[in-house]
Order: sequence, then C-alpha cells, then structure tokens
Amino acid sequence: MGRHAAATGVLAALCCVALAAAAQDEGTREFDAAERRALRAGELVRRPRTRTEGRFRYLGGTSFIRVRAPHARVWALALDTSRYTRLIPGVVEARLIEDHGDTRLVYLRHQLSLVRAAYFAHVTIDREAHTVHFELDRSRPHDVRAGRGFLTVDPYRGGREAILTWGVMADPGSSVVRGIFGGVIEDWILKVPWCVRGAAEPGREGC
Repeated sequence: MGRHAAATGVLAALCCVALAAAAQDEGTREFDAAERRALRAGELVRRPRTRTEGRFRYLGGTSFIRVRAPHARVWALALDTSRYTRLIPGVVEARLIEDHGDTRLVYLRHQLSLVRAAYFAHVTIDREAHTVHFELDRSRPHDVRAGRGFLTVDPYRGGREAILTWGVMADPGSSVVRGIFGGVIEDWILKVPWCVRGAAEPGREGC
C-alpha cells in the first residue's frame, strides 16, 4: 500500500471516530469526497446546524480540521485555559475558577462587535478519548440561555499531526441579537479548530 493510500485510510478511520463523537449533536454520516479533500488540504470543514429543544433555539454544528503539528502539542493547547483567548473566537477573558483535575469551572467573556456575553462553563476532560466537554453552568450568572460543546483531538499520521473535531450548540438568547448578528455568530462559532491550528502550527496566524 502506498503512502497516499495509507494516509487516506487513516484519515477515513479518524473521520469515523470524529463522527462518533459528534453524533450527539450532528447525527452520524460519512464525509463526502469534497470534505475528505478539504481535510487532507488542511481546510476547515463546517457542518452548521440549528435546532429547537423546548424553549431553546440552538445554533452551532460541527467543524473539523487537520493540524500539521504533533498531537501532544495540540492536546496540550486544548487543556490550557490561559490560551482560550487565542483558541476561541471573540473570547477576551478566560479564567480558571476551580480545578479538580479532570473537572474544572471556567469563566469566559466574549466580545464580538457590539455583542458581549459572559458565563461560567463546567469543563470535563476525558484524557483517554482526548476530548474536552463544555457545558453552561446555569446556576451562575450567564448572558447566554444555553450551551454545550466538545473538542476532540485525534492523532493522525502516527501522532505527528492531529485531526480536530469541534461540536457546539448554543442559544445566544436575545432575538434581537440573533436577528442582527446571527450570521456573524454562526460564522465564528465553528471557527475554533481553525484558531487552534493557528496556535499550534509554526508560522500560522491565530484568532
């Protein structure tokens, strides 16, 4: 088997893993040919989605990217709260409030144009699966109505690179904010993998 065929096979296997992780919010389906080409080329693959659950109106979806940096480096970035201002678009403040090892409480403050939002998130780390889960702490002050998400870092090319999967569903709240800035929010909410790649790959621009 040639190197290209082997790499394609590994990528296909990783895509299955990523899709399994994304199934909670996205629904499992295979990557099409265009998405596979985009991933191999290092482009951001987006799958935007909206959904209504009771009184919540979620927007978000899933996005994927190939990162040409060691898997260990990318995973370390995902765990570093102090880097979240570079890894999550619009985040201007990120503070670790509580740290209990694989469970954390993190304060995040966003500012995007005229839109501002601050909230606390419960963070759960699954080190075996290389996945970080986020969920809005509704018991504390929050400027968004609801939200949850995850970031998975899968090794690629023997760990020399990584495949990043980001899934998020959020209800920003105000219908005015959604109406005026909905397109902007939908654009940046799926850009996290692109931002992580910018921080992980030498010479790349971050967010």
